[in-house]
Amino acid sequence: MNSLISHGPHKLDPSMMQTGPGQIMPSSGGKRKEIYKYDAPFTLYAMSWSNRPDKKYRLALGSFIEEYSNKVQIIQLTDEENGEFKVKGSFDHPYPTTKILWIPDTKGVCPDLLATSGDYLRIWKVSENSGEVKLESLLNNNKNSDFCAPLTSFDWNELDPNLVGTSSIDTTCTIWGLETGQAIGRIDNNSVTGMVRTQLIAHDKEVFDIAFSRAGGGRDIFASVGADGSVRMFDLRHLEHSTIIYEDQQNQPLLRLCWNKQDPNYLATMATDGLEVIILDVRVPCTPVATLKNHTACVNGIAWAPHSSCHICSAADDQQALIWDIQQMPRPIDDPILAYKADGEINQVQWAAGQPDWIAICYNQSMEILRV
Repeated sequence: MNSLISHGPHKLDPSMMQTGPGQIMPSSGGKRKEIYKYDAPFTLYAMSWSNRPDKKYRLALGSFIEEYSNKVQIIQLTDEENGEFKVKGSFDHPYPTTKILWIPDTKGVCPDLLATSGDYLRIWKVSENSGEVKLESLLNNNKNSDFCAPLTSFDWNELDPNLVGTSSIDTTCTIWGLETGQAIGRIDNNSVTGMVRTQLIAHDKEVFDIAFSRAGGGRDIFASVGADGSVRMFDLRHLEHSTIIYEDQQNQPLLRLCWNKQDPNYLATMATDGLEVIILDVRVPCTPVATLKNHTACVNGIAWAPHSSCHICSAADDQQALIWDIQQMPRPIDDPILAYKADGEINQVQWAAGQPDWIAICYNQSMEILRV
């Protein structure tokens, strides 16, 4: 972590921001800026950092328009001095994307793939030369019905990019195996196909999120949260049973879960309209090991630091993005070590795996990347 995080409570001052998109004054001398801003032509919700080392400062953004026709934009910060983002690609998407993820390829050896969830799981390919985006595969496990059960979320396995898990309002999770004729990393021409590895009834009600753990080799263990207020953990090698890690005392639906990127014993979750982030330790089920409570309106997003086991960022309707240091657990974590106030209710936060000094947030039609 750099000095901004390691020196105790600190506030990024939004007065650094001027009006136009990306026109931000640096907080100290030199040309390093702390904040870059992009204004989209639509309300934003889903967002993902590219993982490729040759595509720095590239993100995919999904629109939130309450009608069939929506958009996904691929943008990249091309001029750090003037804070200018360029639209590198754009494509139509049916309904708003509930989640967007780039292929977890940190070495840049795989095809440049992007996945989206909404009515179905779709895999898209970005052309190396033109930047044109083409639909590679539409994955539908509900072939016997005219009606689809929308996907609330999905996760792309970081250790095995052939595995993608989806969660649905129909109470199920589905694990897909992606194929390109060979392993995904070996070939750049063949189209991507998907086979259902397994589908399971994961919860008693709608499933709202799914995430793979790095435990046990990083391929087989995943967890899900849902409207029944529980966090459940599964192992692809033993699907006949699951482990309930946590149940909300008020039976509030749990909307998101996020595994610690460095220590797979820890995960974070949050409840519908909840003002707090709940940190769980799988070794001590059912009892939160910490509760992060400083938000004054409902929490919408959580993201662990990719490079540190004890830092996590939360974002909420109170317009705040807060970074917490949880290394004092199980002692109470009273205050965040860094706070940033945006110009609107933050509905999304993502911490860049390939550039861990940067966090991205979305509010209204704006996306900001913040140096931490």
